[in-house]
Amino acid sequence: MKRVFSILLLMGAVVLVGGLSFLFFFKFEGTPPEIQKIIINEPVGKKGSLSLEISDKRSGIRSIKVILSQKGKEAVLAEKEYPVDFIWGSKKKRAYLEIRFEPLKLGFRSGKARLGFQIADGSWRNGLKGNTLWWEREILLDLDSPRIVIHSPIHYLSPGGSNLVVYSISEKVSRQGVVLNGHFFEGYTLPQAPGLYFSLIALPLEEKEITQMFVEAEDLAGNKARLPVAYYVRKKRYRHDVINISDRFLKRKIPEFWERYAEVPRGDLLKAFIYINTEMRKKNNTTISKLARHSQTKGFYGDKAFLRLPKSATRALFGDHRTYYYKGKEIGRAVHLGIDLASVARAPVPAAAEGKVVFADYLGIYGNTLILDHGFGLFTLYAHLAGFNVSVGDTVKRGQLLGYTDTTGLAGGDHLHFAVLVQGIFVEPIEWFDPHWIKTRIVEKLPQKVLKHE
Repeated sequence: MKRVFSILLLMGAVVLVGGLSFLFFFKFEGTPPEIQKIIINEPVGKKGSLSLEISDKRSGIRSIKVILSQKGKEAVLAEKEYPVDFIWGSKKKRAYLEIRFEPLKLGFRSGKARLGFQIADGSWRNGLKGNTLWWEREILLDLDSPRIVIHSPIHYLSPGGSNLVVYSISEKVSRQGVVLNGHFFEGYTLPQAPGLYFSLIALPLEEKEITQMFVEAEDLAGNKARLPVAYYVRKKRYRHDVINISDRFLKRKIPEFWERYAEVPRGDLLKAFIYINTEMRKKNNTTISKLARHSQTKGFYGDKAFLRLPKSATRALFGDHRTYYYKGKEIGRAVHLGIDLASVARAPVPAAAEGKVVFADYLGIYGNTLILDHGFGLFTLYAHLAGFNVSVGDTVKRGQLLGYTDTTGLAGGDHLHFAVLVQGIFVEPIEWFDPHWIKTRIVEKLPQKVLKHE
């Protein structure tokens, strides 16, 4: 009996020791929660965001409190409580918080502030309040929007026309440009004119009015500012042409596309033409717009009237609305997005201005095509060429030989299809051929030191 009692006593002692070990090891453990990750973008703007990840593997997380303070002012950005079992602690071993806050609305001002975390776990330490982690860090609040000043006067535009907006911004920004009818036109800078931004803009051909036009800037803290741009829209009418497609033309041109493009319908010349003139035309224009969206050229070379094909006659204008017929039946419509210039066969084609070659390849309806980048998002396109005398990456001088005219692509005769694009939008080339237009719309808005790039 004594032996049994001794065994029971021993077992009781083991249980007691185990229980006390549990209490001290688990319930009175002294390890506070850990911060696994903090993400906060600085400076913090009018709309701040904070990502916080916390863990406590033993007692679990009891509470989280996030506090922002500045010169005696304090605001609780987030406060979270989790259920804590008296014996087992909190089941919340890991917590992830996404906190969004607006310091200006909370009464804070631009300048230094302190961000603090108070995090407690589910242990019995500190009078059953748990281990507490206190964390604090200084952050910078930027609650002021950028200040924009527009330096260029009223901006005249017509559908398919372009212009230059010049402005300055009071601080460094992450994004800036001109918004016109929802289209965003980036502003470019030049080393010769620090503090100024130059944004070439365009009113797309199909848009007859301007519903909105403003400079928009977003600073490094995410604060945005807008300032309306003065403008005047001039109405402009474009021609409507009828183009009759003959069997002779189809037999001569369609095989060129069958050899290059598997997607062109086979066995039916007319179906092939309709596909090329509609679907392929759209794809080609989209490709061109993407290529001509952002400049790689650091300078700007659109301050002189563009050179045109020497001794050439104009065969088609920008904006011509074309209706195509085959044996008296309408088979398609398209808008001409360049100007057709014809001289002698295989006429030498000069570069309209100094620039960088960004494309040199065969491109659907345009045949052998070159695209030059002249800076500020200004590009020129040369289509239906016989071949190329320059390559992608080359820097070419104004008037330099690019190639020779031909009939590649969907051209009916030997000519140059010349197009101008402003940040991906096709615009009226005749404006860029006109010295007076260049003077009043471009040159007079540029500082003299910018013009001395040669």
